[in-house]
Amino acid sequence: MLHFSNFDDVACITNGITVTNPAMVARIRAQSAHLTDYDIAAHLGNAIASSTDAAHSLAWEESQFGEARAETLVDAEYFDDLVAAWSLIASERGIDSLDGLLIDVVAVH
Repeated sequence: MLHFSNFDDVACITNGITVTNPAMVARIRAQSAHLTDYDIAAHLGNAIASSTDAAHSLAWEESQFGEARAETLVDAEYFDDLVAAWSLIASERGIDSLDGLLIDVVAVH
C-alpha cells in the first residue's frame, strides 16, 4: 500500500518551484482552477508515480553505464518539478494528504 506524508514535510520544495519553474506553476494553477480536490490528488499521484519511474530509470542507467542519457536526466528533473508544482497547488487548496482522496485508487486487490 502506498503511504504519502503530509505536504508540510516538503514545504521547502514546493516553495522553491515557484522560483525555479514559475511557468509550470502558472500553467498548473490555471488548469487546477476548474478541478476538484479528487482531480488534483489524482494529478499529484500520477506525477509522483512518473517521478518514481524516472528516478528508477536514472538510477538504472547510472548503474549500468556509469552515467545516464541526457533524456533520462531531463525526464527526472521534469517529473520532480511536476510533483513539486502539483504539491504546491494541493497545499494551496488545503489538501494535506492523498490518503483519504485516493484510498480506493491505490487499494491492492
